[in-house]
Amino acid sequence: MKTYFQISLALFLAIGAGAAGHDAAKRSAAAERDAKELRAKIRAELKKLGEHEWAGEYYAGDGLGVNTWVAIAPESGYVFEWHGCLGLYDRNYGAVTWTNGRVRLSFTYNNQRKGFQGIAPELVPIAWGPRRYLVPTDEIIGFCNEVNQGREARTSTRGTYLLRKGDESKTVIGFPQVPVKYQSYLRDQPIEATIIAVGEYTTRPSVVDWKFKDTPVTLDAGTNKGLRVGMELVVTEPRNVVEAVEITKVDADRAEGLMTRIGEDATGPKTGWRLSTLAPWNIGR
Repeated sequence: MKTYFQISLALFLAIGAGAAGHDAAKRSAAAERDAKELRAKIRAELKKLGEHEWAGEYYAGDGLGVNTWVAIAPESGYVFEWHGCLGLYDRNYGAVTWTNGRVRLSFTYNNQRKGFQGIAPELVPIAWGPRRYLVPTDEIIGFCNEVNQGREARTSTRGTYLLRKGDESKTVIGFPQVPVKYQSYLRDQPIEATIIAVGEYTTRPSVVDWKFKDTPVTLDAGTNKGLRVGMELVVTEPRNVVEAVEITKVDADRAEGLMTRIGEDATGPKTGWRLSTLAPWNIGR
């Protein structure tokens, strides 16, 4: 049985090494100099701007192999860097444009969102009281899932989505101001469900020597309880399982979803397992 440390180390070495060897120009002395100069220019602009709808310095990451920083301002542009266990994984910079409530990035170097590299080319600024987030346009449902689960509003710098520097200490109430079409994904009360059927699993290769195990499941809740396609529910019973189900199809009183686990020997999911949009380890945060 592989330990979490072994799996994490294998991922960091396999994916990180690939990222570190990709597009050496990004890590050249010239790129380092240009990024440093542009970052200084952005910071000078930020001082003049004061409070702004989306300009600022942002961070997202886990403190290990994922540490992404973005400095961004409307006139000067942006600098993006991804650092991990093996040093600098990725870097890019360029101009920004503000259109229809979205920030679009232009790229000096090739940008590929794969493995431990890349940044979304289009970001949506999301305000939550005094906080400011930058969320990829294709990940707003994922952001809502983290709010429902209690992972946001986070109280440390570490998190999945770019949060403006210092905002982790700012208190919020209510919900973040996501675009109207996504507001129904935010729940003031958790949605709970039970697995009532389990389908045949399939496997997918990974970058190391184990596979992803994808198992379809059916839940006893649907639109009648507020479920939407893309919502994520975490396992609450049994308590020793830390997994989640992503909803793929919803009917009035039933929903279909997919649980992805690491390794073919991973047990479950099983009928009778209980799920919730609120992660039990975040209750009371």
